[in-house]
This record gives sequence, structure tokens and C-alpha cells, in this order.
Amino acid sequence: MDHQHTEHHHHDKAPKNYWFGASLVLAFLAIGGYFLWQYWPTLMINTIKWQREINGQLSDLIYDAKDHNGAIYSLAGLSFLYGVFHSLGPGHGKMIVTTYLATNPAKVKASLIMTVVSAFLQAFVAIALVSILLAFFNSSMREINSAADRFITLSFVAMLLLGVIVAYRALKQAWQLIKQQKHHHAHSHSHSHSHSHDCGCGHKHFANADEINQATSMREYLAIIASIGIRPCTGAVLVLLFANMVDMYWIGVVSAILMAIGTAITTSTIAIMTLSGKKLVTKYLSASDDHQPSFTPLAFKLLGGILLIVLGTILLNSQSYGMSPVL
Repeated sequence: MDHQHTEHHHHDKAPKNYWFGASLVLAFLAIGGYFLWQYWPTLMINTIKWQREINGQLSDLIYDAKDHNGAIYSLAGLSFLYGVFHSLGPGHGKMIVTTYLATNPAKVKASLIMTVVSAFLQAFVAIALVSILLAFFNSSMREINSAADRFITLSFVAMLLLGVIVAYRALKQAWQLIKQQKHHHAHSHSHSHSHSHDCGCGHKHFANADEINQATSMREYLAIIASIGIRPCTGAVLVLLFANMVDMYWIGVVSAILMAIGTAITTSTIAIMTLSGKKLVTKYLSASDDHQPSFTPLAFKLLGGILLIVLGTILLNSQSYGMSPVL
């Protein structure tokens, strides 16, 4: 009897702790979202100013590289640093990766592959776009910029769609889980024995979060790589155009690849930090919630989908601030 009483007491206590933890996380996200919404235009304007200065230095170094070999090394160093610091600014690639990793079950190795491939794809899309438009269409700088702009809009739409897919899958999985648990309750009423996690009665009582996500995660990873990588790296587009003007196109290509390496380092570091932070939060939530192991990740997944939809909408609207695709 005492054992039953303590067990019942534990049942009461766990959800309380769980809801306290969950509401704390939600409050933090709500405050963060509010400040992001408020200061986004200011952040964008400051980033544009900073990028203008860097772009000026990059173009000067490209012109100098024609006469001085030393300038090539300076250009290589600045391109790499541009990749590192440019990706610290408000870039949507980072937002997609951090939002997805924070709210979905993900492995470190898969996350690193995702961030590195996305960074290089941005550079290759920029190189391919500029090279094709210059070689086959003899396009002007303005035409190349507007083509890059269309790709950027496309990537924001892809981000929004990714959010819809993630949210839809989370809801679908939650619905399946509710049905499964209803079936389990009905089944346990018709049986005289009590069920444990692993009671050997041939029924699966809790769907494992990893099992639920295994089938969809690879497709989602590819969708993330596409939504980030489809956006040509704006710094790379600029460097390629200037390099073409001084007839040293190869320098532009090398710079674009160095930018991708810099970007990959930053985004991979952020991805590892995100996963470490998530591990701490999940540890706290799972410690206080033993009885709903499969709803917690689904709630986070749904939240992640909603955040991606909101961010995609903000980014689509932020284009009206007159952001140039080259910046």
C-alpha cells in the first residue's frame, strides 16, 4: 500500500516539474521572439553598413591583386574572415540549422555534414550562377544581382515550406501516438495483467522518438541543405563580379571557396553549441517527465516548425527594407 502511495505521489510530481520546465523554455522563446521582431530592422541596417565596408575592402584588394601578388594573400585571408564573421550576422542559414537542431532529434555527425554541405553549396551556387550568366548570357552586374535576388526569395519560400513540413509531421506523429495510447489503454483494460515499458506482451507501449524520426530525418536534412544552399553566398557573388572585371576570375572562385570554409566553421560551431544546450534542457525535462517520453520531442518539433514558418515570413518581408542581394 505504501509503495502504491509513493508511486502515486511520483506520478503527481513528475508532470508538475515537467510543465514548469516546459513553460520556462516557452517563456524564454517568446521573449527572444519579441526582441527579434522589434530589433530586426535595426540589425539589418547595421549589418548592411558593416558589409558595405568589407565589400569595399574586398573590391580594393581584387584590383590590387592584378599588380601585386601580396594582395592575393590579403584577399584570401579577408575572404576567409568574411565567411567566418558574415555567417555570425543575421543569416537565415544559421536560423534554419539552429531552429531545426534545437527542436528535432539530431546526431552531431549528421548536423556537421549538414552545415558543411550547406555552406559549400552556397558558394557553388554563386559560382555556377555568375559563371553561367557571364559566359552564356553576357549579363550585366544588375542582371546578375536580380537573378541572385530571385534565388534568395526562393530560399526564404523553401524555409517557410520546411517549417510547414516539420510542423505537419509533428502533428501527424502526435495524432498517431494518441491513437496508439488509446489502443494501449483499451488493451490494458481487457487484460488483467499490468503493462510496463517492456512487459513482453507483444505490444509497443511508447513509440521511441528516434524511431518516429528515423524515416523522415534524412529527407528533412536534404530539405534543409536545399533551403540554405539554394541561396547564393552574396559575398561570393560580389567577389566573382569584381574578379571578372579585372580579368582574374580564378581569384574570385578561390575567394568564394575560402568564404565557404569560414562559413562552415562558424555554422558548425553554432550547431555543436545548439546540440549541447539542447542536451542540457532535454536532460532536465526527461528527468522530471518519465511518463510522457514521446510527447516531449514532438512538442519541440512542432515548435520548431512554427518558428521556421515565422522566420521565413520575417525574411520574406525584410526584403522590403531594400536589402541589396550583393550586400
